[in-house]
Amino acid sequence: MSYTSGIYIIFIICTCLVYYVWPQKTRWSVLLAANFVFYMAAGWKEFVFLLAAMGVSYFSCCKMGDLQVELAKTKESKRLDKKQFKEYKENNKRQSKRFFQIGFFAVLLMLIVVKYTNFLLGNGFSILRLIGLEMEEFTVKLVVPLGISFYTFQTIAYMMDVYKAKIEPQRNFWKYALYSSFFPSVVQGPIPRYGQLAEQLYTGQKFQFQNIRRGGLMILWGFGKKLILSERLNLFIHEIYGNYMEYEGMIFALATVAFSIQIYADFSGCMDIARGTARLFGLELPKNFIQPYFSKTMPEFWRRWHATLGSWFRDYVFFPFSVSKVSLKLNKKARDLMGNEAGRIVAATLPILVVWMLTGIWHGPEWKYVAWGLFHGILIMASTIFTPHFDKLSEKLKINRDCFSFRLYQMARTFFLCCVGRVFFRADSFGAALVIFKRTLQTTGIYALADGKFWTYGLNAANWMIVVVFLAIWLIVSIIAEKEDVLEVFEKQNVWFRWGIIYALFFAVLVFGKYGPGYQVADFIYEQF
Repeated sequence: MSYTSGIYIIFIICTCLVYYVWPQKTRWSVLLAANFVFYMAAGWKEFVFLLAAMGVSYFSCCKMGDLQVELAKTKESKRLDKKQFKEYKENNKRQSKRFFQIGFFAVLLMLIVVKYTNFLLGNGFSILRLIGLEMEEFTVKLVVPLGISFYTFQTIAYMMDVYKAKIEPQRNFWKYALYSSFFPSVVQGPIPRYGQLAEQLYTGQKFQFQNIRRGGLMILWGFGKKLILSERLNLFIHEIYGNYMEYEGMIFALATVAFSIQIYADFSGCMDIARGTARLFGLELPKNFIQPYFSKTMPEFWRRWHATLGSWFRDYVFFPFSVSKVSLKLNKKARDLMGNEAGRIVAATLPILVVWMLTGIWHGPEWKYVAWGLFHGILIMASTIFTPHFDKLSEKLKINRDCFSFRLYQMARTFFLCCVGRVFFRADSFGAALVIFKRTLQTTGIYALADGKFWTYGLNAANWMIVVVFLAIWLIVSIIAEKEDVLEVFEKQNVWFRWGIIYALFFAVLVFGKYGPGYQVADFIYEQF
C-alpha cells in the first residue's frame, strides 16, 4: 500500500472516521487494527517477522522490568545487609543483561538473516576463490519484510531504554504492538522513541479541526515533493545512471546534483506524508529533516538529515562504544605511543568510523553502501581533527566567518561533498561508481550540456521548467522554516490566500504529478532499506 496511492488515501480517511467516532478511551485499538491491516497488505509472511520481533522484545522487556521491580522492593525492604544486597544486585543485573541479550540478538539476527545472508554468501565464495577453492555458488531466496531495518532499530532502542531503566516496560502486549508497528512510520521512519510516541498513542486524542487541516497540508506537500519533483527528476537520473557507459563529462555532475535533490524530495516527501498522517489523529512524530542543505559542515548535515537515525546511532552506538573497554584501551595505547593529542584523536574519531561503517551497512548489503558510509565517516573524522586548526587559521587571516558570503561558501562546500558521496549511493554498484567518477573527469567542459542533445536526456524543456518552479517554491518554504514554523506562518495569512495556495498545490499535484496510465510511480527510495 504505497503512501501515494489512492488506496492509501481511502485507508487513512476511513481509519480517521472510525478513530474519532470510537470511544476515546480505547481509540488506540483502532490504530492497532489499522497497523495490522496496513502491514498485512504487504503479505502475511512479512507480518510474521513483525510479530516475531514484537513477541521476543516484549518478553525480554517484561522480564527485565520484573527484575528491576524485585530489585527496588528488596532495596526498600532492607532485609539484606550491604554485602548481601551488593551480591543480589550484581546477580539481578546479570539476569537482566541476559534477557536483554536474548531480545537484542534475536531481533538483530532476523535482520541479518533476511537482509544480509546472500551478501555474506557472495563474499564468502569470493574469498574461497581467492585462496584457490572452487565451489558452486548459490543464493537463498528470502523474504525481506517491509521496513524491517526501521522497526528493528526502534525495537532495539526500546529494549536498551528498558535495560537502562530509562523507561518502564509496557505490560499490555497490544499497546506495545501499537507502538512498535505504527503504520505511518513503520516503513521508512522516522524512528520514534517510546517516550516520544507511546503516551500520545495510548491517550485517545480529541477531534480538533486544526489537526485535520495541518495533517492534510503536510500530506499534500509530501505528494507534491514526490509526484511533481522526485518522479520527474527520476526520469533524467535513470537515463544517465542507468546508461553510464554511454555518457561522460559534466552530464554526470548534473545528474548527481539532480539525484541529491531527488532523494531529498523523495524521502522528506515521505516523511511529510507520514507525519501528516499521524497529525490527522492528533499525534506528533519527530522531525526527520531540518533543511539539511543549509548545513555549513558535514556533522551539521547529518544532524539535519534523517535526524532520528542519526540520533539513534549517537545514543546507542557512538556513546556506548566511546566508553567501552575496547575504545578506552585503544585510547590509552595511542596516548602511550604517540602522546595525548593522538589519544584525543583516537577517542574522537574511532567511534565515528564504527558508526559510519554500520550506517553504510544498514542502508544495504552492497559494497557501494559500505564505501558511502566510509566516505562520510572519513569526512566527519577529518572535520573533528582539523576544525580547531582551521578556526585558528581563520582568526589569523582575519576571515569574517559570520558574513553571508562565508556561510554560502560553507553550504556550497557541504553540498558538493554530499554530492560526491551520492555517486556511490546511486550507482548500480561500487565498480559502477568508480567508472562514473572516471568518465566524469574525462570531459569537463560544460559545453557537453549544450550539445543539442540535452532535451533528449529523459526530460524536455517544459518538464525542466516545472522542476525549476517547484524548486524555487521549495526554497522559499525552506528559508521560512529555518526561522519559523511554516504551518503557523501559513495559518496567519489571509483566508483567501491560504485557500488559494491549497487549491494551487492540489491541482498542481493532479496536473503535473507523474502518475497515471503508462507511468508507474517508483517506490520511495528509502522503502528498500
